[in-house]
Amino acid sequence: MAYSIMLWLTNPGEQVHEDQANEIINSDRSRFPGARGGINVPPAATRLVYGVYDEQAQAEKALEKISHRLEKNEPLRFDLESGSVFLVPCARVHYAVMSEFVRPKDDRGQADQTAQTAQTAQSVLNELRG
Repeated sequence: MAYSIMLWLTNPGEQVHEDQANEIINSDRSRFPGARGGINVPPAATRLVYGVYDEQAQAEKALEKISHRLEKNEPLRFDLESGSVFLVPCARVHYAVMSEFVRPKDDRGQADQTAQTAQTAQSVLNELRG
C-alpha cells in the first residue's frame, strides 16, 4: 500500500477546456514563457498532489509539516521532479487529504505473496498426507 497527500485549493481561477487552452497558448507564445514546460498551461489546478509515501507514518509526518506551515501562514513548497518549484500561499489551501491506494507494484507484491502462501499451504497439505 502507498499513501498520497492531496491539497484541495480555493479560488483556482477560471477553468478553460483543452481546446480553449491550446488556442490561448498557441496564439502568442511570447506571453507564456513557461508554456514550453507545461507550467502555466490552463486550466488552473483545483488540487495538487503534495506527495506519495510508502508508509503511513511518512504520510502522517508530511501532514504534520503541512499543518505547521499553515498555522504559521507560510506557503507550501512543491519540488517537482522536473526541477520546477511551486509555492502555494496558505490562503489558497482549502484542505489536505491523506488517502491509501494500491500501486501496480504493490498489487504485484500482493499477488506474489498470495502465490507464496498458496505454495506453503500446498506443502503443508502434502506433508500431512505423506
